[in-house]
Amino acid sequence: MSEPSDLPYRAVQIREVPGDVVDVLQARAAKAGLSLTTYLRNHLVELARKPSMTELYERSRRRDWGVDRATIVSAVRDLREDDE
Repeated sequence: MSEPSDLPYRAVQIREVPGDVVDVLQARAAKAGLSLTTYLRNHLVELARKPSMTELYERSRRRDWGVDRATIVSAVRDLREDDE
């Protein structure tokens, strides 16, 4: 993902945020010495940099783990038999 300064900024507006949520976020921003806008932007950038669970799952499905399903199933069955 590009650094924020590499791309033009675009405005985002979020409507209907509960007042108590805004109050908490403003307090956290103030405690961090940031404006609410900067605080939220920092969190949005961080959120976008981390892959979602769906993205991680899709990556793992495409990855060659070096072992096939039959080998894994066989190993699990062998371990279960050893426990009995």
